[in-house]
Amino acid sequence: MKKFWIVLLALGLVAGFAFSASAVDVKFSGQYYVQGTYDDNPSYREKNVTTTGYQSIGTQAFFNQRLRLNVTFQIAEGLALKMERIDMLEKKWGDLSWSATNETLNRREGSYTSVTAPRTQENIEIERAYLDFTTKIGRFMIGYQNTDAFGTDAFDSYDTRGMIKYMLPIGPLTLIADAEKKQDKNSGSTPLGGGITSNTSTTDADWDLYSLRAIYKFGAGEAGLMYQYLKDNRNRPVGLGEFATKVNVINPYAKLKFGPVYVEAEGIWATGDLRKYEGAAASTPTVSVDAFGLFLHGRGNFGPAYAGLQFAWVRGDDPDTTDKVEGNFMGTLGYGSSYDPGLILFNDDMNTWIGNRQGYATVATSTFVDNAWIYKAYAGFKPTAKSDITLSVIYAYADKKPKAPFTPAGTQYAGDVYGTEIDLVATYNIFDNLQYKIGGGYLFVGDYYKGITTNKIDNDFLLIHKLTLNF
Repeated sequence: MKKFWIVLLALGLVAGFAFSASAVDVKFSGQYYVQGTYDDNPSYREKNVTTTGYQSIGTQAFFNQRLRLNVTFQIAEGLALKMERIDMLEKKWGDLSWSATNETLNRREGSYTSVTAPRTQENIEIERAYLDFTTKIGRFMIGYQNTDAFGTDAFDSYDTRGMIKYMLPIGPLTLIADAEKKQDKNSGSTPLGGGITSNTSTTDADWDLYSLRAIYKFGAGEAGLMYQYLKDNRNRPVGLGEFATKVNVINPYAKLKFGPVYVEAEGIWATGDLRKYEGAAASTPTVSVDAFGLFLHGRGNFGPAYAGLQFAWVRGDDPDTTDKVEGNFMGTLGYGSSYDPGLILFNDDMNTWIGNRQGYATVATSTFVDNAWIYKAYAGFKPTAKSDITLSVIYAYADKKPKAPFTPAGTQYAGDVYGTEIDLVATYNIFDNLQYKIGGGYLFVGDYYKGITTNKIDNDFLLIHKLTLNF
């Protein structure tokens, strides 16, 4: 009889867990890709020439991959727990920096104590986890979630931060308010840097971001407006400069579709105080911000063919105004890494796996579109329902020529042209969810990368092929 009750109890527990689990609807989605890249001259410098003070980056040839998983636990109607960007094995093939000298070495047995910057996502990195629930007064999203994504891709970055977001739909209008914590310094024992250590929390030294958004959808498209208030107090403590950063950002956009024609536009304006000094440094002049950006894109579809034009302008900083920062602010805000005008120029993928493009310039170009005028024309053709071929031409130059920060200090750059890039990309859908892409880009490197002298530069070309599975 005792054994009978034990078996019955076990069956009851199993049934209980089974019934509890069945009440939760679990949905999976994600992406796996593997990409091969050959970059002939990422340094933009003259090949086989050694210049004092500059280290050339040789030809890059590698494979990299990533598995990304998204999971939704639908607890009840209107209530879900979401986990996004669960990234696994995001790495270059053969990169041994995480596992000593053996690629197949068990991670927990490997010696990686000497590695200065191990990358968590080479194993498993859970980037986002948040609650998403809808009540009678609106929708709430609380936890680590997607941010820096509004309007078009031009000024988006799709970052992740802890935040509280509230959404209220009113017919075709949606109102959104959120508060983000970019960095916390009000808890724990906080090292202040510069040899200064605090045994208590640093009062009011956080980095916060507050946003208000409105999105209105109508028959031909949608329009939106965002206001953001950035408060960065990380430099307020004594020994770290004793200044606060308070910046206001205005960001409108519109998307419209008229028959076969699609147009979109977005603007951004950042204004406020970049460095407002206080305390012992209160007499130091304030450095303000007055930065602008504009993006325009139009595309027409004509049966199996299409063509489009893009224009992007992000104001550059005037090196002669020391009390104001007019540009080069997209990287500071963390906006714009999602916009890749070319396979080479300002491309986030190439920046991630190869690095910034520098030449002999002291101010490198990166994944963020800063200090730039960009013009892009493209045309494509779809020979079949599963294939696509696109040809693009991109021309870019600097809005303002920087000046060298060192000897000879104050000398302006020799030129302002980033270059002209020609890209050809073809894609083919092997299955509905499996795509193969092959492409090449050639960059006629501009004189911006000569820096302040007549250094010689060389052109660059890039070849890629990529297999992507979406599920």
